Amino acid sequence: DDEDGSNTIFYIFGSEDVLSIEKFMVFDRWGNQLFRADNFAPNDPQYGWDGKFQTKSMNPGVYVYYAKVIFKDGTEQIFKGDVSLIR
Repeated sequence: DDEDGSNTIFYIFGSEDVLSIEKFMVFDRWGNQLFRADNFAPNDPQYGWDGKFQTKSMNPGVYVYYAKVIFKDGTEQIFKGDVSLIR
């Protein structure tokens, strides 16, 4: 865990246009799902990934995320990319 406590949770930020996050997942480079949260409001670190899988801290590296976002106007958008885990 990092010593200063900053950036310890990876979670979804959204503007006032976002109604909810339908799905947020994090995978390792082999495609194993490490984290999943469903149907929550954006900007809440309670629904974020802490860099662990089943209470075990993952190794530093690059992980893949996928998020399905629902907007207030009824549209949906998929966001995906990678995040670097540094310890």
